[in-house]
Amino acid sequence: MLGDNSSSTTGSRSGGGPIRTTKPLKRGKACMNCRCKCDGNKPVCGPCRRHPKEDECEYSDGPGRSRTKALEEQVLRLEARLQELENPEATTPSVKLHDPYAQYHELQRLSRSPPIIIPPEPAPYAPLSPFSPTSTSSSLPSGSSGSSSHSPLRYLPSSSPFLGAEQEPSYLLIQNLLDKFLPHAAEFGFFLHAPTFRANALLSLPFNHPQRPSPALLSAVYLWGVHLGQSEALLLEENAFLIRAVQHTATDLLGSHPSRVLHTLQAQVLLAYYFFRTGRFLEAKCQTGAAISLALGAGFHKLRSTNIWPPTILGLAHDAPIYLDTPQSNLEEGERINAFWAVFVLHKIITAPGIVIDTPWPMEAKGYADGTPIVESSATVRSFLNGVDTVPLDPDSISLMVTKAAILFHRSAHLTGHWSPNMAQREFQAFASGFQTVNRLIDSFRSQLPPISTYRTNDPAIRTLILTHALTDAATIKLHGIFAYADSASKQHCLTSARSIIDCGNVPLQEVGYLNPIMGTLWMTACHVFIDEVSRQRMQASWPQSPTGEELTEEELMEYLRNGINALSLYSEDNVLTRYQLSKVQEAFNAI
Repeated sequence: MLGDNSSSTTGSRSGGGPIRTTKPLKRGKACMNCRCKCDGNKPVCGPCRRHPKEDECEYSDGPGRSRTKALEEQVLRLEARLQELENPEATTPSVKLHDPYAQYHELQRLSRSPPIIIPPEPAPYAPLSPFSPTSTSSSLPSGSSGSSSHSPLRYLPSSSPFLGAEQEPSYLLIQNLLDKFLPHAAEFGFFLHAPTFRANALLSLPFNHPQRPSPALLSAVYLWGVHLGQSEALLLEENAFLIRAVQHTATDLLGSHPSRVLHTLQAQVLLAYYFFRTGRFLEAKCQTGAAISLALGAGFHKLRSTNIWPPTILGLAHDAPIYLDTPQSNLEEGERINAFWAVFVLHKIITAPGIVIDTPWPMEAKGYADGTPIVESSATVRSFLNGVDTVPLDPDSISLMVTKAAILFHRSAHLTGHWSPNMAQREFQAFASGFQTVNRLIDSFRSQLPPISTYRTNDPAIRTLILTHALTDAATIKLHGIFAYADSASKQHCLTSARSIIDCGNVPLQEVGYLNPIMGTLWMTACHVFIDEVSRQRMQASWPQSPTGEELTEEELMEYLRNGINALSLYSEDNVLTRYQLSKVQEAFNAI
């Protein structure tokens, strides 16, 4: 039975038998399946009735989408999806639906078939960040900084508007980045001759040209320039600069740049300080370890040694050993010496086991450039710790002063780490002897340091001198801190050293500029000395004996503590590590 829009009649064929015809009641647009003129009859047009086809008649003015129209739309969707997959960075991601039973279905599938193990593709560089949710080795909480909740190395941007085709900024931007970094370079382990580096970096030559610094070094310096420049537009691209620096540092040794060893070492030191400053301790340790391995592998710890050592083999290429080239000038050899000590200081700040070092003490780059003779040496650090160092402390050699201060700081921490109240008599005697030796070395070294107040605040050397004094005072706190509760002399040593760290020679810190990231740790150490003393005095307030005249009053202690918090606050604005240390000091301060 037909619907209301059609009627049926019967007739006869010439061959006999009834036939059934359909009389259309409505004519419309042409059928989209007809290749000849269509009469528009529905539901089946005349041409389609005379020449039946697999596809039924379809009209564009029907109540729903025709099959052809649906296919065309499906083709458009598939083409758009293909474009999206081929160019993910240029398209907006499609909305993805979530199957709440996906895990259940997957478990069912796995129960029916054996698992297929597919090894993951290695990432170019994706170490854990102490601020990432999966990190387990950092002392910093994942939420300590909103700006560092994700490690930038997890997202690898392919390009940046500030990086050209060769992944290097424009000439004017390079100048700007160098000017932002170089005035503070020494605070972050930069050991090369700065004027020479700047001149070579600005040469109008391609990236990776042998006369320019290596790509790893340039990329690391550009990163620091972006980080210190605090330009909002550039800071948005800081991750892109970081990725380029890490990638080039990891691969430059495979290239042919004539200074690839020294420059890669410099890049590793700069990256280690960058990660340390931004609170990514695991990455900082990775870069430090790489720098130590490269420095030792290249024989930097045996430069100018009085002992005879075979040449250092860096690796093999085409079955022939590759040796570190002989330095071509006094300055070049001096940069290698300073390179080792820059790695050494970084090593003492972050990690530690001892090695035999023959490399002579560092000098300022100007001394090497002026042709100051480089002496041979043997057991350099051991002689210093044994009190038989023959090299006097040159007040003009900032590099030498901070190196010796770092050694004393590490030695104090290492020695007190072996202390136990249950030591055997022989162990105690050895500890007591080492304690007295290190204590004398610290006092002797401190007496030779020039006062911070004798330097102008705009003198770049004052920043390293502040660090040197602070490391020396922190060495005293490390050495005497374990006895401060029971021994009044040790307590006074700690308080005096803590006051010195906080005072910083009474120079206005806001005029000094960037300081080494370890300063936050040293200020925090000093603040805890004052917090402990305030707590001790409050506990003893009801005791019958009165405090001696040598003790600081609680108000004086609180004043130093507030000054320490102010110093941490000043340097915490763009320093994740210092910001975290400030929060811990404030927590302890609020608890007393």
